[in-house]
Parts: sequence; structure tokens; C-alpha cells
Amino acid sequence: MSQPPAPCPRAPSAPEVEQLADRIFRRIASDLLELSAVSGVDVDLFAAGLDSMAIMQIILMLEQEFGVHLPDVAVTRQTFATARSIAQAALTAGAAP
Repeated sequence: MSQPPAPCPRAPSAPEVEQLADRIFRRIASDLLELSAVSGVDVDLFAAGLDSMAIMQIILMLEQEFGVHLPDVAVTRQTFATARSIAQAALTAGAAP
């Protein structure tokens, strides 16, 4: 007997992305980079000092706090450019907002 096809993931809504992006940004600002709250979810994280070690910490945070595992193809410079792009990737991968 064959399995029914997996449902197609829906695109996350703008409010979901904004909510998760804000949570991710606050964690990055408080734990990884010296960012002010006024920087916001669209600040260029690489320009602010994000490096490969910080990316690994973000990946672990996403897994531990949101139960989401980013697929290898999502681990790109574009994904980690801003808190908003990280949130978008996390929600697409199945994180709850």
C-alpha cells in the first residue's frame, strides 16, 4: 500500500515571519552580536560581524528552541543575511511562529 503524498508546505504569512524574526533578532542581539534593538530584523548580520561559528549557534538555537532542522540546502549566506531571512527559512522548514 502506498503512502499518501505529503502535504505541500504553505508559505508563512508576513505576521508569522515578523514575529519569529523579532524573536530570532533579540536572541542574536543578546547572545551573539552586539546589536542595538533599533537595528531591527533587517540589519545585515554579516556586516554586524556574523561568522560561521555564530551561524552554527543559530542553527542549534533553531533546533533547540523551535524544533526545526534547516535542510542543508538552506544553510546559505542568503538565509543568514538577516533575522527576517532566518525566520523565513525556519518557518518554511516547519517552525511554529
